[in-house]
Amino acid sequence: MAYDPIQEDCLRLILGAMQRERIYPIENAPFIESCLQKYNRDPASLVATDRDRSFHLVTLATETIDYRLPFAQDDETADREAAEAEAQLREACELDPGNWDAKRMIAAVEAETNDAYVGYLIDHRAEVEADLERMVSSARDVYAREFANGFGKRPYVRWLAAIAARALVAGQYHLALDAAEDCLAFAPDDPADVRLTAVLAMAKLECARDDLRRFRQKHAAAYRSPTPARRRHHLAEKTSDAWELLAELAIAYHELDFAGATRALRSILQTYPHAAEALYFQAEFPDGVFGRVNVMPGSEDELVLAISEATPLLQEGLGAPDNAGLAVWIATHELVEGDLQESAKRQRAPHGARGVGGGGEN
Repeated sequence: MAYDPIQEDCLRLILGAMQRERIYPIENAPFIESCLQKYNRDPASLVATDRDRSFHLVTLATETIDYRLPFAQDDETADREAAEAEAQLREACELDPGNWDAKRMIAAVEAETNDAYVGYLIDHRAEVEADLERMVSSARDVYAREFANGFGKRPYVRWLAAIAARALVAGQYHLALDAAEDCLAFAPDDPADVRLTAVLAMAKLECARDDLRRFRQKHAAAYRSPTPARRRHHLAEKTSDAWELLAELAIAYHELDFAGATRALRSILQTYPHAAEALYFQAEFPDGVFGRVNVMPGSEDELVLAISEATPLLQEGLGAPDNAGLAVWIATHELVEGDLQESAKRQRAPHGARGVGGGGEN
């Protein structure tokens, strides 16, 4: 899924340690392992520069804003942790004025509206791109080139992905799709999974299912399985995920192809655990500020996240605004209701009870 800030922080610090100690090659496994152990014991032991400290503060703030605050038990705790995270981001900006992740996250926290945040992202996009170009052109040694061509590009990728995601929420679907296309052109392997936002935008723009197929073909690199090439066919692709299935469902529903919508719904129910509950409640989850939050692929959490991001699709339909047609159609579909009833039966069953044909001792 999206970038893991802790993993990125660790790898950035290891690369910095290699540069200081002139370790070569940069794939030096024993040195990397020793640094991993140091990071696990105390990340601060690897922090040596203001840039190191700046991104480490972004990591700490991300853990708070994206992964703890949505589950805060009370307002007092939430307010205290939010203030601490904002202070960390401000310090990160002071330590490294070129830390665009920190600047973007501060803007997200401070923006009074989503539209205002989208405007900020658009206004400063050229600056982020120009900084990246300067970094790449000025890299003189192997360590600087490794950073510039890897970690140095990630803030710009996240910037484009943020424009796409927030433009979708703002109802600017053409902007969302254009930003996603720009991101995929810059990083064809799609490390930020911006294609997920793109297919939702396409569904809102009332594209056809053939358009989704052509999108996959155009961006084949983004859909290739991460499995090592020697262990898979060269044309192997990632299986359809909840975002694509929800987009296909919405397109079919809009075309009044209820059989096609039902097939997509059945695929979701067959792919994800506890899918019926997620499809019934359709909970909204706060957008990640660093990037799309990390969840286990194929998990219930992934489905919940996809449904939340697909809210603009679910709110479209034949009903009143507070009773959107597609949302209701999904929640009350016989497949969903049937799975909910089966789940309720299992919960009511006595502990240790077995169903018919479940086996047992003779």
